Amino acid sequence: MGILLISLAGALIFGLIVFFICEEKSLTNANFSDMKGLFTEELKLSECVGEFNTIRYMFAYVAILFFFDLAIIQTVFIPNDFGVAEKMAFIFMPSLVGSWLILLVKWTYQPVIKVISSLMYGAGSIGAAVLAFGISYIAL
Repeated sequence: MGILLISLAGALIFGLIVFFICEEKSLTNANFSDMKGLFTEELKLSECVGEFNTIRYMFAYVAILFFFDLAIIQTVFIPNDFGVAEKMAFIFMPSLVGSWLILLVKWTYQPVIKVISSLMYGAGSIGAAVLAFGISYIAL
């Protein structure tokens, strides 16, 4: 059980670090008044997403997490023969706790943007873990 907790903590910490790096990279050229314009003015979302490279950095985030999860599954989950409860915990707990941390830490500064960031973190984390489990068990 200890190895599972270490895996969960590692996934959470690694996921948060990668997400914050990707988020900061995507917002380096952003003026938050421009981002506010998405909700107060009639701006095209595609132009703003293209300008900030959000989609590219989110793909990078999911790809990095996918390879990390694949390594954890191959080195921890398959050799220890963990069951469904442990797999579900690995899929959902880091994304849930990470989303909560993002909301708690950054809620006072641009709350709407942080809700979107929290949802992107959770969805990317869950998607990468599910894809890694699926490919691992199909390959076996």
